[in-house]
Amino acid sequence: MTLAIEPIARPPRADDDASLLSPEIAGRLGRLAIVARKAATARSRGRRRARRVGGGTETIDLRAYGAGDDPRRIAWHAYARLERLLVRLVADEAPLRLTLVVDQSASMSYGRPAKIRQAARIAAGFAAVALGGEDRVALAVGSGGDARTARPVSGRAGLPRLLAMLDGIAAVGGTDLTAAVRTALDAAPGRGVAVIISDLFEPQGILAGAREARRRGHEVAIVEVLAPFELDPPDLSGFDLEDEETGELVELPEHGARERFQEMLAMHRWQIDEAARSLEAVVVRTTTDEPFETIVTRALGAGLLGGGAR
Repeated sequence: MTLAIEPIARPPRADDDASLLSPEIAGRLGRLAIVARKAATARSRGRRRARRVGGGTETIDLRAYGAGDDPRRIAWHAYARLERLLVRLVADEAPLRLTLVVDQSASMSYGRPAKIRQAARIAAGFAAVALGGEDRVALAVGSGGDARTARPVSGRAGLPRLLAMLDGIAAVGGTDLTAAVRTALDAAPGRGVAVIISDLFEPQGILAGAREARRRGHEVAIVEVLAPFELDPPDLSGFDLEDEETGELVELPEHGARERFQEMLAMHRWQIDEAARSLEAVVVRTTTDEPFETIVTRALGAGLLGGGAR
């Protein structure tokens, strides 16, 4: 729940209101693409090696023959030694399919800069990295069951289209990221990596969306974006708070509200982590104060966009 109380004002950063299409932001996105090309050791000219039975020439593994497998892929040399039918798994170089889902519900309007602005910049950073590596990127932004999508694009020429969509999003409505994730996956069929960017204040829907992406064969990453005030608020015991999405008023107890909030936040994050672990999903946490390129670089270091079997 987002507090209906503004944090103590601070001097605005120079890029608080900068357009995603501004030369400054574009330059920072371009540097991210360069960093990614240097760091992506699993790539070859921006391509990822995937294990599959099919095209390609380099055999990297064997598995048991199954119904529907191409008999031409049977490893007869292995059969001569083991008397078992095995098929060759070959290295296939294919572009990554990156699907970005941005939560634009009303709670994302909070903070300076707003969480929705930070989320848009993080999504732009991931897009710049992927497109700079010759991968394909699809985008969905949504709230309250409605989602807008950008069809998959590739190449650096596709980045301005995604930036234009991200630059114009506003935080409105309730949260229904399950629908947004499904819409995004429908727009970009095939396996790849799905990144969900949100404040995670509606964990059930977000985790349902993550499970849907995993069911369809995607690797999943979840990026939590919060304002510093939401992580460490002052003691607001005795205040009435308003939920920005529902308008519901919540009366806080006269004493101990801050301690109780911190306990609830810790439990909330633990539940997210446990669910993500069961999905083999990466969780990256940040605030609106952290430069977006630092967040993206940190996520890459955690294994996001790092390649692997799909």
